[in-house]
Amino acid sequence: MATVGEQLTAPETGWTRYDDRNANITYIGTGWGTQEIAGQYNTTITYITEGTSVAAINASSVRFNFTGTSIRFIQSKYLQHSKTVSYKIDGELAGTANLYNDTVIRQILAFEKTGLVNKEHFVEIYSGDGIRFDFDAIDIDAAGELKPYAPIDAPTNLVATAGDSKVSLTWTAVSAATSYNVKRSTTAGGTYTTIANNVTDASYVDTSVTNGTTYYYVVTVVNSAGESNTSNEASATPVASSDSLLQITMNDSSEREYKVTQIEVDNFIKWINSTGRTGDNCYKFDDVIDSSTEYLIFEKIISFKVIPVGK
Repeated sequence: MATVGEQLTAPETGWTRYDDRNANITYIGTGWGTQEIAGQYNTTITYITEGTSVAAINASSVRFNFTGTSIRFIQSKYLQHSKTVSYKIDGELAGTANLYNDTVIRQILAFEKTGLVNKEHFVEIYSGDGIRFDFDAIDIDAAGELKPYAPIDAPTNLVATAGDSKVSLTWTAVSAATSYNVKRSTTAGGTYTTIANNVTDASYVDTSVTNGTTYYYVVTVVNSAGESNTSNEASATPVASSDSLLQITMNDSSEREYKVTQIEVDNFIKWINSTGRTGDNCYKFDDVIDSSTEYLIFEKIISFKVIPVGK
């Protein structure tokens, strides 16, 4: 079995090789050229041409999708080549390769990744140090297939809001989404467990929670290309919401009264205690009786009292 750094002039048993000129491979950037050279796979190689600026090299990449569990990258080593050619799979850096060498060595097994989930993956290859590189071929496990580049955007702006025995999640919808997976952990940064799949709206309410426990959430997009990377992480701590009577004295000696949950009381106190008035200068109360909204101006408040009144 071939190892990284060795020449591999033909795919091994169980692998299929695809040439650099395959129509499913996309070259991003302005510095790419193609040349027929003996010793390359199918005699052709695609490369960033000599004299290409560092800025242009940094903006250049090779991109494609593939299905399968394993992939190998066939490239050349040369004096003018990058020492940190980088390989991203599904948006995550899978590794790098040093393709610098005093003499030319063609059809090197530059990098390989095995043990992937058997689904469609998207790949990006680029220079990590602003020095050029070439691209000759890829080997994919025989059960897989090369496909056009089609990345999946991850959800953004995930927000978690605590309630009584529940956490409400919202995020920005992704137009290419068929559905979403919601994942949860009790540790910041994961490991996450999928608690809901086939979610079709850009929101979800998690009711399988315990008050007083902090939960950490991420969301992924699912469509025909597979599953995206995770969204930003959002956390919340659900708490029991006993009702309280919030009495607020204004600077004209008038009083306002609101029957609200403990969560609303906590939010109000946090707003009162915020320094520098970096947030809203008004606090909004929603009246459940007539669906009206009242805004209290910070500078008009003298004092307030919280009176527990039970459920």
